[in-house]
Amino acid sequence: MKNILVLIIILMLCASCSSNKKKYVIGISQCSEDIWREKLNEELRMGTFLYEDVELKFASANDDDKRQIEQINAFVKEGVDLLIVSPNQINTVSKAIDNAYDNNIPVILFDRKTDSEKYTAFIGADNYAIGKTMASFIAAQLGGEGRVVEIMGLKGASPAIERHKGFVDELKTHPGIVLVDTEYSDWTEKSGQKAMDIILERTSDFDMVFGHNDRLADGARKSIESHGLTKPIRYVGVDALPVENGGMIAVKNNELAASYIYPTRGDLVIQLAINILEGKPFERENYLRTTIVTKDNVEAMLMQADEMNQQSKRLKELHAQVDRYLAQYNHQKIYLLLCSIIIALLAGFFIYVYRTIMMKRRLTEEAANAKLRFFTDVSHEFRTPLTLIADPIDRLLNESKIDENQRQLLSLVRKNVNILLKLVSEILDLRKIQNGKMKINVTRFDLASQMKDWFVTFMPITAKKKIELDIDIPDSLFVVSDYDKVERICYNLLSNAVKYTHEGGKIKLCLGVEDNKRFVIKVEDNGIGIPNDKIDNIFERFYQIKNSNTSGTGIGLALAKSFVELMGGNISVESHEGKGSLFTVILPLEIEGVEISNEEKESVKAEEIIPEKSFMPPTGNAELITNPDENVERKEILVVDDNEDVRNYISSLLTDNYKVTLASNGKEGLKRAIKEVPDLIICDVMMPVMDGLEMCRLVKEETITSHIPVLMLTAHTLEDQRTEGYECGADAYITKPFSGKVLLSRVKNLLNNRSRLKDIFSHGTVEETKESDSDSIFINQFREKVQQHLSDSELSVEVLSAEMGLSRVQLYRKVKALTGSTPVELIRITRLKRADRLLKKGGKTVSEISYEVGFSSPSYFIKCYKDYFGKTPNAKE
Repeated sequence: MKNILVLIIILMLCASCSSNKKKYVIGISQCSEDIWREKLNEELRMGTFLYEDVELKFASANDDDKRQIEQINAFVKEGVDLLIVSPNQINTVSKAIDNAYDNNIPVILFDRKTDSEKYTAFIGADNYAIGKTMASFIAAQLGGEGRVVEIMGLKGASPAIERHKGFVDELKTHPGIVLVDTEYSDWTEKSGQKAMDIILERTSDFDMVFGHNDRLADGARKSIESHGLTKPIRYVGVDALPVENGGMIAVKNNELAASYIYPTRGDLVIQLAINILEGKPFERENYLRTTIVTKDNVEAMLMQADEMNQQSKRLKELHAQVDRYLAQYNHQKIYLLLCSIIIALLAGFFIYVYRTIMMKRRLTEEAANAKLRFFTDVSHEFRTPLTLIADPIDRLLNESKIDENQRQLLSLVRKNVNILLKLVSEILDLRKIQNGKMKINVTRFDLASQMKDWFVTFMPITAKKKIELDIDIPDSLFVVSDYDKVERICYNLLSNAVKYTHEGGKIKLCLGVEDNKRFVIKVEDNGIGIPNDKIDNIFERFYQIKNSNTSGTGIGLALAKSFVELMGGNISVESHEGKGSLFTVILPLEIEGVEISNEEKESVKAEEIIPEKSFMPPTGNAELITNPDENVERKEILVVDDNEDVRNYISSLLTDNYKVTLASNGKEGLKRAIKEVPDLIICDVMMPVMDGLEMCRLVKEETITSHIPVLMLTAHTLEDQRTEGYECGADAYITKPFSGKVLLSRVKNLLNNRSRLKDIFSHGTVEETKESDSDSIFINQFREKVQQHLSDSELSVEVLSAEMGLSRVQLYRKVKALTGSTPVELIRITRLKRADRLLKKGGKTVSEISYEVGFSSPSYFIKCYKDYFGKTPNAKE
């Protein structure tokens, strides 16, 4: 059924989109925006009426070279099929046009050219001929004798260059006509007025003005009038647009003596583009036919232009009508397709029924698997507290008397029993709600008084984290509600607030009444907050925010929401990441339709929910624990676990025999391992910030720590996770809950194995060991460095550590851990063994040999040799 629906949707999209698909995309880069180019653009659009598979994209540079280059490059990057360009200047945009041409995009230059030959075709008027024609007209108007000024277009634009050249060349044939002055502009009326102002500062003795377009000529006229010149001056221009303020109207109104029609002919431009795209024959140079407009023919020209405008308007109306007919046709196709869909749905219904039966079977199987995964995950949560329950009980059973230490262990048991009971209770409550078997037990109680008591229970842990507590609760507020569920809601919200509020933060608890019908509980903190994209999921079962740096089950808030909804209320949250959260619970003051119980409710004692510290070992994340006997050198063990109680409990097992360092996550543990270089690492697998597997892998990759045995603690029994751990370099695994005796035995065995490895390295037979390739490489490198500097009496640990890229302390600890000897001892032993071989070989005196192997004096060499070999050195002569 799903496949059928997908196929139907695809057919609908194809049907609705097929008529809008364009075969050719043409990019049009205009150098500016004016009424002449507006007319051209409109004609280009009309030119596509005959070609429904053409899409035009317009861009205007507004006389800005840089902007036009960017627009042309954008068209090239987009991959248009053809490019129509009216270059702003003759050489400034040539590279961009060449780039389009080099990328196999056909280029049509319209109206203007560049200084490059990289274009497909040109279409436009002959500007050189226009200049010659206007010069000839002026000569005729002045009777062969007179003075004229020229206001040219944009400097560097090909129309301005060519019109000026044609104008000057024609004037050469009329020696009586003098070109008095010229000035550049930017084609606008304002720039024409400014250009004439400049000319008038130099001279006012002229008879006619030639503007390279009608706007320039009109600007010159207005400038002359503003200067109050009384001499009659005539003006000529180019464009002759038949629109208001256009050249033809100006000729009719005697404001211009003449204007030359500068044709747009967008229809011919589109025809040329289609011929190029379809591979039809075309001319590379295409000059448009045109003529001059004077007082003699202006009326006929205006009538012809008006007729063309009427024809264009009618053509647009006809095109719009055709578009409407096409739209109706497309709708009819969709209706036909919908009928086909209905038939397909009816045919597919029977398939759907069959597949539904099969799907139910599959869902049943998936549900069974989901339950299995659920209880597997829950068992992971049970294992850590069970570790702290089972083993302390075993230890107590082996004690003959109950002393203070045993009393602390009993407190630990009580705390973790409460944790276990809370997890079990929440899971069972979720099951009850899911199965619809959860009931409401309504009693009347003073909620204000109870909330104060509940709030007090959190004071020990908030005091430890230096969290400021604020309470806004009335003296008394009696409600008729389910005491246990309201209590669980408050505890969950307060527990989360404490958990996610940083040390030195603030938590506020409020209770109020709304509309005399409902009471409102608010728990606000300034902790880490909740990301905006996670808020909608925060009340889902088993949902946990990644990288929150805290552990949990994801049950608490889901259970709170279920309780609230069961009692006819609602719960909401407002949060800003990094600033804190505000949870709001609204419940009815009196739950109706449920029989009220007479049972009295008392507040739960604080120690039943949050017990005090259960034993004396330190609770800091990295505090050092040592045995009082400082005279005995002890092995150092690093314990890394995010559960503070587990860290402290393992420490209590080890502290009698070992020096213990603690860390609360993999990142911190790795940092301390590199700094301290312990003899063994005990690490939990599941931790925030950095898990145990990643930490183990990085420990084994670091040169300074690669030799350290790693003992992994895990709550999972799956073989694939163990395999992953061994692949990361773990030396041993212990599954929670574990026995303290087993842990101590495993630690002892790993340290003994490391001691045997020291013996191997210390005897110099690195090649024989397969224990650790990285350790063998390290020892080889160390010995090579020693051999290189053996004759240097100034050789020191500082020199070797610098060459091996380690600090002096790190080199000392690494070498000591691998060989059992200090670097200085190894240097001395190497020198003595080399000296012994030289003595046996003969040919040198004792003094010569002592200096050759790096001893500063023969007497010191003799003493060291006797101490190591038990005899004095004798050289063979």
